[in-house]
Amino acid sequence: MGHRPARRANASPPLSTRLKADLHLHSRHSARAPEWLFRRVGLPDSFTPPDALYDALRKRGMDFITLTDHNSIDGCLALAGRPGTFLSEQVSTRFPDDRCEVHLLVWGITEPQHRELQARRDNIFDLQKYLAAEHLTHAVAHPLYRVDDRLSLAHIEKLTLLFRHFEGVNGHRDALLNEVTRHAFSGLNRERIEEFANRHNLAPTHDEPWRKVFIGGSDDHGGLHPGSAWTEVAASVEDHHAFLEKIRAGECTAHGTGGNPLALSHSLYNNLRHFIGDKFSGAKSSSLIGKAFSRFMEGKDPSEFSWTDKLGFLAEGIASGQIFELVKPANASLWKQLSATFNGAGMKALLARETAGIAEPERRAFVIANFFVNQLAFRFFTTFIQQLSAGKLIEAIQEISILLPVLAPLAPYLYAFRSQAPDRRWLCEISQSLTGGTPVPALQNRKRAWFTDTLEDVNGVANTIRKLTAASITEGYDLTVVTSRSVITITGIPIKNFAPVGEFELPEYELQKLSFPPILQIIDYIQREGFTELIISTPGPIGLTALLAGKMLGLRTSGIYHTDFPQYVRILTDDNFLETLTWTFMKWFYEQLDLLYVNSEDYRRAWVDRGIAAERIKILPRGLDTTLFHPTRRDPDFWKPYGIPTGATVLLYVGRVSKEKDLDVIVAAWPKLRRDGVHLAFVGDGPYQKELRALLPDAIFTGYLTGLELARAFASSDIFVFPSTTDTFGNVIIEALAAGVPCVVSDQGGPKDLIAHGTNGYITRALDVEDFATHIQRLIADPRLRHTMSAAAHGTVQERDWSEAARQFWAMPGESEPATTKHRTSAFSN
Repeated sequence: MGHRPARRANASPPLSTRLKADLHLHSRHSARAPEWLFRRVGLPDSFTPPDALYDALRKRGMDFITLTDHNSIDGCLALAGRPGTFLSEQVSTRFPDDRCEVHLLVWGITEPQHRELQARRDNIFDLQKYLAAEHLTHAVAHPLYRVDDRLSLAHIEKLTLLFRHFEGVNGHRDALLNEVTRHAFSGLNRERIEEFANRHNLAPTHDEPWRKVFIGGSDDHGGLHPGSAWTEVAASVEDHHAFLEKIRAGECTAHGTGGNPLALSHSLYNNLRHFIGDKFSGAKSSSLIGKAFSRFMEGKDPSEFSWTDKLGFLAEGIASGQIFELVKPANASLWKQLSATFNGAGMKALLARETAGIAEPERRAFVIANFFVNQLAFRFFTTFIQQLSAGKLIEAIQEISILLPVLAPLAPYLYAFRSQAPDRRWLCEISQSLTGGTPVPALQNRKRAWFTDTLEDVNGVANTIRKLTAASITEGYDLTVVTSRSVITITGIPIKNFAPVGEFELPEYELQKLSFPPILQIIDYIQREGFTELIISTPGPIGLTALLAGKMLGLRTSGIYHTDFPQYVRILTDDNFLETLTWTFMKWFYEQLDLLYVNSEDYRRAWVDRGIAAERIKILPRGLDTTLFHPTRRDPDFWKPYGIPTGATVLLYVGRVSKEKDLDVIVAAWPKLRRDGVHLAFVGDGPYQKELRALLPDAIFTGYLTGLELARAFASSDIFVFPSTTDTFGNVIIEALAAGVPCVVSDQGGPKDLIAHGTNGYITRALDVEDFATHIQRLIADPRLRHTMSAAAHGTVQERDWSEAARQFWAMPGESEPATTKHRTSAFSN
C-alpha cells in the first residue's frame, strides 16, 4: 500500500459546489533552467516565492493550492500548514530506449513518495507502475510540447497506452497546442488503441484507454499569471484528498486560456529583472535602472523620472565610476542618438498615442519596447543608407554595427515568438494518427496574409495584389493584404496597414520609397490573427519581415517573383558587381520559401537553372477585367485633346517611364517610324520622363490613367509597343490584347509568353532596334493586318478571369501542408 498523508483540519477550503486548483505551477524552487545559455549565466527557471504564489492564487479564486516544481517539493514544503495546500511536483522522466524526456504532474504526495518518484524517474515504465500502485493522481504535462527533439509520434502513441490524464489547458504554451491536444486525444477509439498496443507490444495500463481526462494548469514561471488555467471539480468535497479522488475518477474539467509570446516574454523580463538586481548593484530596484525596469514591467514609459530620481542616478553613477564608462568615445555615438531621438515633447506625445487604450501591462510594455528600439534603429539605418550611397562602406558598416546593442533589449520577444510557435506539421501528424481524420480547422491552410512593399503604386505588382485579393474575397476565401505605408487610400479589400517607423528612398531609383516597418508588431499581429500562410510579393522590408515571421512562427511561406530586380540594378547602375550581388540576395530570399510563384515558363526555367527545385515553382494564375478592357471602348476622338487628329495611327506605351523598361529602344526606333499620320503616346510616369520628353519632343505624355480612361486609351490605339526585357509578366500586355490592340514585344522576359508571333502581335529580338522597328512598320503599313490581329488579340485573353484565377490560386498543391519547423524550446522548462 502507498503512503498517504495525514489529513489536516486546516487543509479544507470553504465548501462550495465548484472547486478549483491550478495544477501546474512553478516557484523559485524550480531552479534549473532548461536552456544551456540561461544555465551558463546562472538565470534560474523562476524567481517567484511560494508565499507570493499562494496569495495570488487565493485572490484569483483557487480553492486548493499546490506547486509543481521540477523534481522538487521544497516550494510546497514552504507552504506546509496553510489552508488548502498539498504536496506535488513535476517529474522529469524518460523512455529508457532513447532517453526521450516527458514531464508528469503528480499531486498529493508525501515526502517518502517524492523520494521514490525521483529514484524511479529514469524509466517511464517503472514510474508509471509505481504511480498506479500508490494510487497517486497524475497527468502528462503539455503532451504535445517537445521537451527535446526525441519526442516522436511513437512516443505519443505509447503515452496513450500508459496514461489516462493529460494536460488539456496549459496557460503557458500556445493555445493551438491545447486545442490540438484536446481534439486528438478526444478522437481516440478502441480500434486506434488496439492498433497502438499491437504496434508497440504494449498493453494499456487502465480501463477504457481511449477515454482521456483533461486537466488544466497555468504552468506559470514568472509569477505574473498564476491561476490563468485551472482544473475544476463540480462537487463539494471535504479536503484535497477527495478533490484529487474526483480528478482520478475523471470527474473534472479543464479551464482557462493558453499562453502567448507577450505573456512569455513578460515573464522572462520579470525573471531577468530579479536576476540582474541580484547580480548587479547598479540595477537594484532602488536605482534608476531598477526603477526604469519596474516602470517598463508595469507598461509605463521607463524614461519618465523626476529630477530627484535623475540627480540620484547621477550621484550613483559618479560614486560607482559607471558614469565615466558611459561617456567614453566608443559609446558617444549611441548616447548622441539616444539624446537626439528621445528628448522632446513630440516623441513623448507619440509614445502616448501608441499606448493609448492598451490595458494589459505586457502589451503596453511590448509597445513601449518596440517604440524606443524602432526609433533608434531607423535613425541608425538611415545613416547607414546615406553612408552607403556616398560610397563610404567602412563608415556604413560601423554605423550599422551600433544597431546590435540597440536591438538587444528585444531579445526576449524574439525568443518568445520563436519558442512559442507550434510545429504545425508535427501537430498534423499527431492529429492524423490519433483520430484518423483531418486536423482541427486551425491546422488547415484557410487564412492567408499577403505582404507587399507596394500597393498604391501604379504597377503590375500592385494591380495583381488588388485584383486577386478582391476576387479571393468574392469567392469566400480569407485573405488580408499587409503593408506599411504612411497613407493608404485603397478600399474594397481587407488591408492591414502598419504605420512605418520611417520611409527612405532607394538610391538610383527615384520616386520609389520604401518603408521601415515595425517588425515585431507585424510578427505579433500574424501570431494573434492565426494566419496559416504568408504570401510575399516583394523582397523589400515588408517581404523580409514576413519571411522572418514565417521562420519564427513556423508558418508556410510562398513568394511571387513579380519583378526582375537584378536586371533593374544592371540597367540603373551599369554595375555588374551589384547585379551579381542582387542575384545572390534574390536566390537566398526565394530559397527560404516553401513555394515560389513565377509569371511565365521562361522565369520558371530560369529559377530552376539557378538551383530552386522545379516542384517548388508554380505559374501564378492571372486574371483580367474583360468587361473593362474591351474593343468597344474605342473612341476615334479620344486622342484629340492631346493633339492627335482623328484617324491617326497611334503607337502606345503604358507603364512606368523608367530606364529599366528599355525605352531607349523606342527612342532609337522612332526616326524609322515617324511619318505623317503616325503618333507616339506614353501613358504613365517615372524618373525617366523628363529626359524622354527631351528625346521625343513630338510624343504625347498623358501621365497616369486609370479605370475607364485607361481602357479607352488602350482601345483607341492601334499598336502597343513594349520593348522591356525586365518584365516578368506584363499586365499591360493582356490589357492591350483584351482591348484588341496587337502588341510588339521583346523575346526576353515574360511578355513574349502572351504573344503568338504573327497572330496577335510580334516577338522581336531583345534590344534590337532594327527588328523592333521593322515589325512595327509592317503593322503601320497594313491596316488589314492590324484588323486581323486585333480580332485575334481580343480572342486570346477572353478566358482569363480573376475569379477563376483566385480559385486556382487557393487550390495550389500543398494547400493544407504546413511548413516544416525546427524544434523550439521554451524560455522555461515545463
